Order: sequence, then C-alpha cells, then structure tokens
Amino acid sequence: MNHNGHKTVVVRLPRVSERTTLLVLKKQRFRCQNCGKTLLAQTPLIQKQHQISENTLHAIDLALTEDRTMSSIATQYNVSTNTVCRRLTLLGKEIQPAYNGLPRQLCIDEFRSTGNQMSFIAIDAKTHDIVTILPGRKNADIKRFFRNHYSNKNRRNVKAIVMDFNSQYESAIRTLFPNAKLVADNFHLVQMTLRSLNQTRVQLMKQFKPDTREYRLLKFYWRFYLKSYDSLESTEVWWFSHLKDRQTQEQLVQEGLGLSEQFMHTYFSAHQLVKTFQDRDYTGFLEVLGRVENVSPQLMTTVKTFIHRKRLIKNMTHGTLSNGPIEGINRKIKQLKRTAYGYKNWEHFIYRIRIEFLIKVEKKNPIRK
Repeated sequence: MNHNGHKTVVVRLPRVSERTTLLVLKKQRFRCQNCGKTLLAQTPLIQKQHQISENTLHAIDLALTEDRTMSSIATQYNVSTNTVCRRLTLLGKEIQPAYNGLPRQLCIDEFRSTGNQMSFIAIDAKTHDIVTILPGRKNADIKRFFRNHYSNKNRRNVKAIVMDFNSQYESAIRTLFPNAKLVADNFHLVQMTLRSLNQTRVQLMKQFKPDTREYRLLKFYWRFYLKSYDSLESTEVWWFSHLKDRQTQEQLVQEGLGLSEQFMHTYFSAHQLVKTFQDRDYTGFLEVLGRVENVSPQLMTTVKTFIHRKRLIKNMTHGTLSNGPIEGINRKIKQLKRTAYGYKNWEHFIYRIRIEFLIKVEKKNPIRK
C-alpha cells in the first residue's frame, strides 16, 4: 500500500455554542501496488460514504423521544427532514413489540389518528404499557390481529377488559377473550351522567330571555351545577358580577334549582349516581335507580343505558380498574398530532408513538461543578 493523496470530506457535527459546526476531514487515500485499486481510511466518527457524523445521528434519535416537529429537529442539527424521517423509521423498526403474551387485564379505547379515521388501542391495565395500536377499529381487523399474533391460550388468560359503553367491540371481545369479564369505566359513567345534567340545564336556560336574571343564573355559573350539593360553599359570600349580587355558592344553586322542579330532581338524582360510581357502590347504585323519578328525558335515557349495562357496572364495583391510564395515553397522542399539525403517514405516526412511550430517557439534573 502506498499513500495516494487524500479526499476532503465536510462532516456535519452537533452544534457548539448554538452555532452550526462543520468538520473538514481529510481522509488518507491508499493505492495497492499489485492491483492498482484505491481505498480510503475510515474513522468511527462517521460511516463510510456519509457526511453526517454518528454523534449527530444519535442526537437526532434522542430528539425524536421529545414532543417536537421533525422540521425543528432537522433545523437544529443541520440536516434535511428526510434524514430525520429515515432515523424515525430505523428507530421505529428496532422497537417492534414482541407479541410473547397478553396481560391478565386490558384497557381498550379508540382515538382519531391519521386523516379522519378512528384507531383501536389496547394497553396493560396494571403497567400501562401499550399492547397494540391498530390503524382501524373494525371488529374484523381486531379479530384478525389477535388471532394472528396471540395463541388461544394467551387470549384465555385475559380475565378483565375495561371499556366504555361502545357496543361495537362487545361481540369481538367476547369471541377473542372468552374468560374475560367486561368492566365499565367509571370515568365514562360519571361523564355520561353529568353530560345529561348539563344538557338539562341548557334546555331550561333557553326558555328564558338572555337579558333576564334566570338566564344569566344558568348561563354563566354552569360549573356550580356540576358540583355536588355537599361540596358547595355555604358560608363564604361571593360577588357574582353577572347577577350584580352577593351570595354563597349554595344560595346560587338553590335559586337555579328553584326555576324548575324537574331540574331539581335531575340535579340530585344525577349527583347521587355520580357518588355511587365514585365510591364503586353497586348496592347504592341500585337504590338510586329505584328512586329516580320526575327527571329530564336526557337523564332518563342515560339511566336506561345504565340499567341495560348493569352487569358491566357491577364488575366495575368489584375492583379498582378504570380507563384513566388509556385516556392519559390518548391525550399524549393527541398532543403529538397537535405538535406536528397532523400526520398523513400511518407508519411515521405509529413509530413516533412507540418511540414516545417505549424509549425512556433518564432525566439528569444540571451539572453545577
């Protein structure tokens, strides 16, 4: 081997003092005396025939674990967005799920993903790890996925599945997981009850003119009607500017409930139901159902739904499971979409979700000395 000059390569490094950093690297060229072929010296700083350093690529991987747009990452590290997309795909393929078993308890839900389609998501109810995310929510797709990736023995080990009252999934779940009990999510039960109460308030409010005290009483202080009567402030007097009056919260709600007997019955029945859901008291729930009378059509429709799904509500009262963890995951997924102004590519979207939730980066305190 003989020295045969050098080749100059401009290598992109991570920023130094917030300035773009380029390394002008001269690679030694060698020539074989026997065959006449040439080769270049290599360095661990950069891969062969590349212009982006390994440190920069690793920094891009680390930035992908944060809630940031790919264009902002590309700008920071002086690369193209296509380079960031390639690193996203490479990293996403390395963290594919193992499909080596199912947890005993699952939470299932759905969220809006790419475009306007709804996607199915399932997580471990105890560890809150993501089990799967499917691009669609059709029963046929759900059945095909679980049958292809998990054995019948694994599916029979699932003992409980927490879900809302979406009846679409019930038939598929009972087929796939024959030993699992369906558990109602108490968060959705409370939400359904208070939504019915709120709809009743709005319907009553529209019976009055906007410039009347009754309208303002129901319009601007709606939050107080969503609180239970016992949690209202009964001693401290507040100034309510829309009413130009000083009252306690309890007096304000009493005045609002006095506008309609049906609204009053709806208010107390709704909050009694909410209390039983929060306490997971099935006996109390049945007692409240027996006392429900003279309530609004909105709450009566919700009560009929509860009666139809009493078995799921009973299963909910026997444990502490809820869909709270999966709602938190859905919230983070929505934030990822919001930051990126939406995703068109399902593959990029699912890779970004896996990187966000599966790669844990240790947080370090600032170094002072």
